[in-house]
Amino acid sequence: MPKPKGTCGATKMKILAVIYTHQKLGKLSYGYNIWLCLKNNFYVYMNDSDIRNVYHHLNDLSKLGYISKCPGASIDVKQCYMITEEGNALKSRFDPFLTILESCVVA
Repeated sequence: MPKPKGTCGATKMKILAVIYTHQKLGKLSYGYNIWLCLKNNFYVYMNDSDIRNVYHHLNDLSKLGYISKCPGASIDVKQCYMITEEGNALKSRFDPFLTILESCVVA
């Protein structure tokens, strides 16, 4: 049975952890590198066509107010995302995924 639309499951928490980590490292978070990070560190969305699922999650997280689009992102990056205060308030929920990201290089 699918989750109700707008809920935050494990995949959205992993995405928040990736964006949070990228911000701490001074890196941009955009769909493709978020997908690579999920694929390489959490072994989800292994097929190239699965990247569209990441964009659906990013849209949901944006609508929920947990992430926002980066102001003044470079022309090279189609869309950059950053975590909001509301997203940071969920840190206790995505904290277990931060431990995984700390032990590896984030794409």
